[in-house]
Amino acid sequence: MSKALPPLNALRAFEAAGRLGSFTKAAVELNVSQSAVSRHVRGLEKRLNVHLFRTENMGVALTDQGRSYLAEITPAFDRISQATEALSIPSVGVVTLTTESTVAQKWLVPRLANLKKRHPNIDLRLSVEAEVMDIEAHDFDIGLRYLRGSPPAGYDFLFPSIVRAFAAPNFAPTNDEGGVDLVALSKGPLVEEATFRMWPEWFKLAGLEDNLSLDLPHPLVALLAIQSAVAGLGAVLMDECLCEPEIRSGALVGLTDVQIPFGGYYLAVNKRAGRRKAVNAVRQWLLDECANAEEQNS
Repeated sequence: MSKALPPLNALRAFEAAGRLGSFTKAAVELNVSQSAVSRHVRGLEKRLNVHLFRTENMGVALTDQGRSYLAEITPAFDRISQATEALSIPSVGVVTLTTESTVAQKWLVPRLANLKKRHPNIDLRLSVEAEVMDIEAHDFDIGLRYLRGSPPAGYDFLFPSIVRAFAAPNFAPTNDEGGVDLVALSKGPLVEEATFRMWPEWFKLAGLEDNLSLDLPHPLVALLAIQSAVAGLGAVLMDECLCEPEIRSGALVGLTDVQIPFGGYYLAVNKRAGRRKAVNAVRQWLLDECANAEEQNS
């Protein structure tokens, strides 16, 4: 006896419209017209003899029955997608990732050769923006995010943001014990970066009094602040992950062990894209890169 399954196209139209909350967005995802999505949904409602959506001023919304049906349908489509992707070996396809320019240049790009070795058939395309982009609205597959507070549900933690003081070799004045002369350092020159403006807090943690009179310059964006420190124009407070290349090359050295935790970096995956094997492969690669780096530093 055959199973009483509705037409697959009707189920796909309902699942996309319900998940995205819009017939228009569902039509774009499925590459069909909005009227086709509406026709499939209405046909499904007639077949099931239930109302899956209700009309509202701003569009459509799921009914209670529609919400319950969607909760069962979406995981089923996910499983079908994953099973289909599993037949494709190796991972193949284009994956789009958006992140901020400094993170891309200083942390991500130096690691891309590792991704190419692991997944030579994945074409990772970077979108580097000055501001954080909404991956759902702009249709990116993955977003690499810096967050100071708690992340939204579903974000993967990559690594913490740890702020330390760095300078060019032999820049910082030393005391009789061979350590950094904090008093002399506080008199400058210092480089101020726009995000990590914490020199007073850092000197306090390092052991100096609160009543310091610091001559801090106009804050710079991270890339300029790092290059200024490399050029010997001053010591800089910087997230250590953002100056990894300069630390490895010896262009910058840490001045003390004083560090300030300041948020962290997270991975967000577009819900629609998360079904694709190539997207999941890039996600896992990023998680593994961070885990390996943590193990090497421990």
